[in-house]
Amino acid sequence: MRALLLSLLVLLAQAGPAAATDRMVSSEVLRLTDLIAYRLELMPSVAAWKWRNDRPIEDLAREAIVLDAASARAGELGLDSNSAKAFLAAQIEASKAVQQISFDRWQREGFPPDLPDQDLKRLLRPAISAAGDAILEQLVLARPLLDDPWHLQAFTEILAARAKAMGLQPETAQEIVSAAANLSFAPVPATLLDRILQQGTLRVGTTGDYAPFSSGGNGDLKGIDIDLAQNLANSLGVEIEWVETSWPSLMDDFRAGAFDIGMSGISRTLERQRDGYFSQPYHTGGKTPIVRCGEEAQFDTLDEIDRPDVRVIVNPGGTNQRFVDANLEDADVRVFPDNRTVFAEIAENRADVMITDQIEVRLQSSLMPTLCPALEGTFTHSEKAFLLPRDQTWLNYVNAWLDQAKGMGQVQEAFIRHLAQ
Repeated sequence: MRALLLSLLVLLAQAGPAAATDRMVSSEVLRLTDLIAYRLELMPSVAAWKWRNDRPIEDLAREAIVLDAASARAGELGLDSNSAKAFLAAQIEASKAVQQISFDRWQREGFPPDLPDQDLKRLLRPAISAAGDAILEQLVLARPLLDDPWHLQAFTEILAARAKAMGLQPETAQEIVSAAANLSFAPVPATLLDRILQQGTLRVGTTGDYAPFSSGGNGDLKGIDIDLAQNLANSLGVEIEWVETSWPSLMDDFRAGAFDIGMSGISRTLERQRDGYFSQPYHTGGKTPIVRCGEEAQFDTLDEIDRPDVRVIVNPGGTNQRFVDANLEDADVRVFPDNRTVFAEIAENRADVMITDQIEVRLQSSLMPTLCPALEGTFTHSEKAFLLPRDQTWLNYVNAWLDQAKGMGQVQEAFIRHLAQ
């Protein structure tokens, strides 16, 4: 095989595209030719198995499986799936032609009794599949060279000679060459970061009902996350488009692509992680109870809270409600829809306890002197982070920005500013 290639290269050096130059055929093109030829050279063994087992040469159902698998693999390699499928289809036609040549010869001369019996499923198909993958991987390297007329002609002549040695017609090899030359690379998808920079807008999803992270609305949002969102937008040189969401609809809005980043004091959970990425955390805390001052000792354990005569209030849809649902069985639980006024229900004795994040308890007890934390610690450990679509480039940027904001004290300043109210 290699001797044949060397002789062909000598011929190419004497005539055709190499006549006017001392150029050598690229090793990438030669390897592509070798792999295509190797796949075709497996076909007489495939034909022998089909002859022995009385099977037809053409198997359209199997061809469809092979083409779909190759198309998917091509996409993974960054090749255009449709043109890659056409390239493999040309090889399949050549493969059937090689098998037909063997069938025709055996019909004339009889089947050779000493021909090795190689199993199609256990040996030949895995070899063909591996060759197909290798061809696609090599095509990624060789395809740009085929835009050079000299290399395209060299590829055509070498492959035609290899095909002729197998008894194939020149046009069969030309079909493979044409499909390879027409194969294109898939367009590189723009990252979310690219889109944000191009459009000049950062879409920030926030609930506006969770102080000190995000509160207010109608153009008057404020909070730790609101300040940090503006800082992030400034780092990008873009404007912010605020996207209103709610705790019950947060993940539905996120999955629908309503915003580029969720910034609203969002707790990092495995459930949410299934649908997106989280930035590194910027705050650590946990769930803890808030009650009327003077009643702290009555509600500083879950056992004391989880009694039928205890009125527990909770806002819907977020980690507060999930904690209550998972840990309280006997308490009188009421879901209160407005997170902005829920604490007044405790202050005005229409509820006894709310279990929420420690930082929110700290803020609300400072804003409402009649409310106090029921214990110094927390029932859980949790982290606040920013919710992001699955785009690694965007995640990397947000984490780099957050590292810088922490290092410059901007995150700490936002916490101090919105907790000292």
